[in-house]
Order: sequence, then structure tokens, then C-alpha cells
Amino acid sequence: MTADEIAAHTANLASLPRAYHRINEMLADTRYSVADIGKVIRHEPALTARLLRLVNSAYFGLATRIDSVPLAISVLGIRALHELVLATSVASAFARIDTQLVDVADFWHHSVYCGIMARLLSKRLRIAESEQIFVAGLLHDIGKLAIYQQLPEHSEQVLSRFADSNDPLYRVEQKVLGFTHAAVGKALLHRWGLPAVFCEVTAYHHHPNRSRHYRDESWVVHAADALSAKIEPGHKITRDHTAPPSFEPNARPRIALTASLAEELAVDADAQSIEVYGMLFGNPLP
Repeated sequence: MTADEIAAHTANLASLPRAYHRINEMLADTRYSVADIGKVIRHEPALTARLLRLVNSAYFGLATRIDSVPLAISVLGIRALHELVLATSVASAFARIDTQLVDVADFWHHSVYCGIMARLLSKRLRIAESEQIFVAGLLHDIGKLAIYQQLPEHSEQVLSRFADSNDPLYRVEQKVLGFTHAAVGKALLHRWGLPAVFCEVTAYHHHPNRSRHYRDESWVVHAADALSAKIEPGHKITRDHTAPPSFEPNARPRIALTASLAEELAVDADAQSIEVYGMLFGNPLP
């Protein structure tokens, strides 16, 4: 199977809810108001509950409690709310994807942690839109689940070689499969019709210099992924997490990341990732 074939099969198994696509259509049509968009969200009780829990969490740190979708839109703006709808939609879509090769809770904890770390970096360094970059971080490894689910035997070979190698996982994937989880992730997000920023960041989160149109976003997610190494990405492989994070050679000057800043952001990411995971997936981490 090729990367695009894996993405096609996965897209058939895990489709985004109709509410997400309807909101996208309404955002592009000036005839619809914020109130109209709010009505669509309110007709999805599970989505509404998740959104309001997120909006009232420490993730946003709002002083006033938000108890309705229209109020959430007025406080956060429709663009930020759109990104949160996407995040909850992806979580819902992949609830049905099952694979024995990874601990799915650990996988999503790593992904949520990376998204939150990317958001914290973005806000601190004033690079990119914070809610957009959260979703980009959340989605960066989505291709892994697709590969593990569609190619379990080949994935076992990949993980076995990874365990005995000093190479990063994407290099082992390239040798065994002929493509990487980044390529599969990009193809899947494209098939879902997601914005180009998410497709490109997913494609180049290991090689941000190759990004053409969203290089800042790719650099931020690359750095956030490196800082998220202490949170296991799901597969049962023990690697040395006492080693320094693995950055591209030009990452530190471009991101202006110091050890003290990384430690400071990790304190917030540790707490927020546990809270946001529970809100997105409806249950606490095991």
C-alpha cells in the first residue's frame, strides 16, 4: 500500500462529523451569522458539552464562566471556536480506530501535550495563531495510527527495528515502508479537506525547513514535538528520555528556546494536557 492508499482506507473508517463540514461551509458564506453557526453547534449535544468544558478549563484561563455557545463565540471568536470544533471532531472520528500495536491513550496524550506545548510556544514567542497551532500539534502524528491500523504486520517490523536502532522512527519507516507517518498524515488530512496549514505542518514537522508556506508553524510544532518526547507516543518502545530533545540544527536560534523557558512551559503543559485529554475524549487518562 502507498501512503495515499492508507489515507484513503482510513478516511473511509474515520470520517469527520457533518457538523464540522457544515460549519466550514457557513464560515465561507457571508449570509450566515455567528448566531446561525452557534445553532449548528448546539444541535450536537456531545460537541457542545466538550466545547464548553474546554472553554471553561485552565487551557483558556478565562475569568468569567461561559455557559452557552453564543457567549463562547463572542469571547473567543469564531475562528478559535472553529479550531476547537476540529479538535473535538478528530477525537470523535478516531474513537473507532483500534490497533493492538500502541496504547491509544498514550498516543493521544502525547499528541495533546504536543498541541498544548505548541500553543504555549506560539503565544510566548508571538508566532502563528495559538488555537490553530494547537490543532496542528494535535494532528502531527495522526499518520501513525493509520499505518498501525492498516499495516499491522509491517508496523511490527518498523517498531522492532526502531527498538534496536538509534534512528528516529520516521527514518525506520522510510526504510521499511518506503514512506513515513508524516506522508500518510498529510494525505489523510488532505482527504478530509482540512486547511493547507495542517497538511503542510503534518508533512514537515520533522523537517520544518522544507515547509514552503507555513514554515513558522512547522518550526513551532517541530520544537513542541521535541519537547514532548517525555510523553510516550504510544508504542511500547523504551528509549532514553534523559537525552536532550532532538531538534533540527537551526531550530533553537529560530525558535529562541532556552532551557529555562522549556522548563517553565512544561509545568503548564503537564497540567493542561491531562485536563484537555479528559475533555476531548470524555474520560481521564488511565
